[in-house]
Amino acid sequence: MELSGKLFLVTGASGGLGRAVSAQLEARGAYVLRTTGGECDISIADDRDAIKQMVVDHGGIDGVVFASGIVGFGPHGSLASGDVARLIDVNTTGPLELVNSLLPDIRDGGAVVFITGAVVDFATVGMAAYTAAKAGLSAACTVLRRELRARKINVIDARPPHTETGLATRAVYGAAPKMKEGLAPDVVGGRIVEAIVNDETELPPASFAAA
Repeated sequence: MELSGKLFLVTGASGGLGRAVSAQLEARGAYVLRTTGGECDISIADDRDAIKQMVVDHGGIDGVVFASGIVGFGPHGSLASGDVARLIDVNTTGPLELVNSLLPDIRDGGAVVFITGAVVDFATVGMAAYTAAKAGLSAACTVLRRELRARKINVIDARPPHTETGLATRAVYGAAPKMKEGLAPDVVGGRIVEAIVNDETELPPASFAAA
């Protein structure tokens, strides 16, 4: 995809990774519509409707990058009632509901990017709920890719390793275990934008190590 002049929606654009992706898109000549976590929660129907209207008002978009999300830490048996549902609502249901709403407004030849994460590939103790949420979204990518093939809309499943976005310090429950230093958001964001340009479909964790 040639990005110059294209219009993208980036959810979670106020986060470290969302900011990086937005900046990389703009550096290549694209325009970006941003939604931020403080102003918009894509797990809420009214907020999704507002995003839909914004896209319609702009005459449609060429792609969407789902960079929003929440995380929680703790072994099963220790979680509070509703913790699992909250993670799935924000990380799985919200993105799938929003892309369902937006697909008529994404131009043929466009791109849909879901940032799922390395948890899909590596079992991580204390993150069963988060892993289930992201793995469900990752599995949906394969189906959506087939459904959208006729419209030449590429669906990218991006699974970066731990990235220094600060998300782990803002867990909705529990506390993050000690982690090795993660990748820089600019590196990860740049790799994702390269995947959009090159029509790649899957970015497993190892593909970011080489970025």
